[in-house]
Amino acid sequence: MNTGSTPYLDFGLEPEHLTFREQFRRFVQEQLEPIAIEAEAKGEFPKEVYRKLSEHGYLGVNFPEEIGGGGGDLLMGCIFYEELTRASAGISAGVFAHQHLATGPVLKFGTEAQKSEFAYPAARGERIGAFGLTEPDAGSDIRGIRSRAREVGGNWVINGSKLYITNGGIADFIVVAARTGDDRRSDSLTLFLVDTRNKGVNASELRKVGNHSSSTAFISFEDVEIAPDYVLGSVGQGLHQLKATLTEGRILVANRGLGIGQEACECILRYARERSAFGQPIAKFQAIAFKVAEMATRCDAARLMIYRAARLKMAGEDCIREASMAKFMASELAVQAATSSLLLHGGAGYMEEMKVARLFRDAPEAWIGEGTNEIQLLVISKALGLL
Repeated sequence: MNTGSTPYLDFGLEPEHLTFREQFRRFVQEQLEPIAIEAEAKGEFPKEVYRKLSEHGYLGVNFPEEIGGGGGDLLMGCIFYEELTRASAGISAGVFAHQHLATGPVLKFGTEAQKSEFAYPAARGERIGAFGLTEPDAGSDIRGIRSRAREVGGNWVINGSKLYITNGGIADFIVVAARTGDDRRSDSLTLFLVDTRNKGVNASELRKVGNHSSSTAFISFEDVEIAPDYVLGSVGQGLHQLKATLTEGRILVANRGLGIGQEACECILRYARERSAFGQPIAKFQAIAFKVAEMATRCDAARLMIYRAARLKMAGEDCIREASMAKFMASELAVQAATSSLLLHGGAGYMEEMKVARLFRDAPEAWIGEGTNEIQLLVISKALGLL
């Protein structure tokens, strides 16, 4: 919230990051916010977002330039998701699932043929990806996955179901985690690339409290036949592949919580300056000013923690603890800031036409995505040698 002499995001950023932030913020405000409002009302993900992002060079901001990506670093990705989420947490969720959860693993572990069929078109916004991990009985407990893939006549046949899958109802392909072993060993899971046009793939959209502009679905796999060429990496390497992208994912997704918190803070800042009571703007009342000041402080603290984790990851350092701390802090910020902002708006905040009402609905998802807060505290506790 650039209200003082020093822009609030400058600390720890290079000139190219600042330029990107300025340009992308303008693009989001002009090109995506109007689409987001309409998408929220319709309750569906606006697919044209991928085309617009691609046309302006923002889709795949962390992907290599040679495949059509932006070639940016992890900090660039952090800025991307904060700014995008400020416009719409639902659209941000869909883009995150497409870029990081679906396309990222194909780029990292896929063969050249797999990249050509899935990753490169996805990086251009021509195919939409989803990530099939969570199940009715398995979420944080990855080893508890029950979807199974069996070898039959040289191919793989997948049976099972996935739940709460972002982009599940609109995806062209899904990276599916399935059990290929009989126990909870680390080599019992495998990732498969599944084209949603395959016979036996069925998706049903789910209704949610918030993130109305994202697609979230229940997906069933009934005797879905997959050629061996569509195993991602090697059989039995699924758990390793998941862990390889987990830390970076938590750093990036933390910016979604930060984006909600920052936008909630800016909403009440504007409102407090415009709304008058007892002859003066309500911003002049200490009870309100102190709450907004605390909110702004929490936003800056969360951003600094995220950037610390990102810098460590970029330097090749182990930052599992820092990533979980950043994700925990940012998700708490999202809920606290959205709640406080709505309450400080009074009756106006409870009206659907006010953006803060949408932020209030969207915020709790920050507690859940990429590992619940309890999982983050578990990771942190283990890093501290407590468990």
